[in-house]
Amino acid sequence: MGMSASQARLLSITARMSDNEHSGQAISYSKIRLADQTEEANKEYLEALKATKLTVLTGFVGSDEIYTDISYGLMTGYNTVANGAQYVITDKKGQILVTQRQAAAFEAGNGDFNIFLSKLGYSQSHIAIKNMSNNASEEDKAIAYQEIHEAWDQYLTSVGLHIGEDEEHGLDFGYTSFSTSPYDGYPTYTLTDLNTGVQTTKALNYEGTTKEQREFYDYATALTEAYYGTSNSHGILKDTSVPDNIGYVNYLKNIFDKMASCGYYTKSDEAKTIKDNAWFEEQLRSGELQLEYFSAVERGFVTTSIDSDQCIEEVVDERKIALVEQEYKIKLSKLEAKDNKYDLELKKLDTEHNALQIEYQVMSDLIKKNIDNSFKTFNA
Repeated sequence: MGMSASQARLLSITARMSDNEHSGQAISYSKIRLADQTEEANKEYLEALKATKLTVLTGFVGSDEIYTDISYGLMTGYNTVANGAQYVITDKKGQILVTQRQAAAFEAGNGDFNIFLSKLGYSQSHIAIKNMSNNASEEDKAIAYQEIHEAWDQYLTSVGLHIGEDEEHGLDFGYTSFSTSPYDGYPTYTLTDLNTGVQTTKALNYEGTTKEQREFYDYATALTEAYYGTSNSHGILKDTSVPDNIGYVNYLKNIFDKMASCGYYTKSDEAKTIKDNAWFEEQLRSGELQLEYFSAVERGFVTTSIDSDQCIEEVVDERKIALVEQEYKIKLSKLEAKDNKYDLELKKLDTEHNALQIEYQVMSDLIKKNIDNSFKTFNA
């Protein structure tokens, strides 16, 4: 091989050895990054093993307690928590977080509890809504009629009003409706002059200023509507003549009062908020949402917390841990596969590098020998 060819080959080998070394360094750096990623994955996995979740006591099987993962629906539902308490969720300002349906019912009523109830399918009347004025027995009608009188007397007395003199006038309470839809009318009273028989009918507008007076008025109105059947024109309202409905109406009353006194808000996309259990739990943990329960002693809602409430328990989230463990194994497997691939590439580069070093030495020796022979020829 000529001198020029040998030198060209030596330069080529040198370049290949340099590329080989650079490739080896790049792979070594990649292996270091893999080691860092593996360490990070290990840390995340160990941290995930500490994962917990909030659960709520929802019942008993014998003496065993049953806990269910916390959710907005569970915490604010009717008789969903085993201690029998009613809970509401508020923001930091005290405004109650309600469903869109509850918000719509409240806005439709504009402060009228009866309308709020009707929009949710209920009436506070304990008189069965079946147009008693026409369909009930005379005895039942007389009892209902008397109860309506007593309810209106209670309201009228509370606001300092007195309508008619029983000795001189007959007094009757009624309900006038402008259409067949519920609540498209108003309660009325009719005075009948017992001497002339002349009747005068006027609207019974609300004239109170206190919460108690409003409750008296709304209850008397509910009884009157039930008696005349006006609030059940579509046959949809459930009244408290059925004992099972009493508790639910009281439950709605507490929500209504909280909305009226503290304000309320809802979420435009309940599927991603109120119904998102992970979001709800995170908001409770961070303090963005507050928890309150109804106290019969305080006659209102009082603050509690996920740490102090005896019906809430934080437990190991086994399901989440199982998912994290599965993800960890998959991630570790991929990292190990990459590491093995890098090892093979390094081994291949090492073999190639050794071969290049041998060839480099051979070519170097050959060039040196050629140089020595050239000097001998020149000096001869």
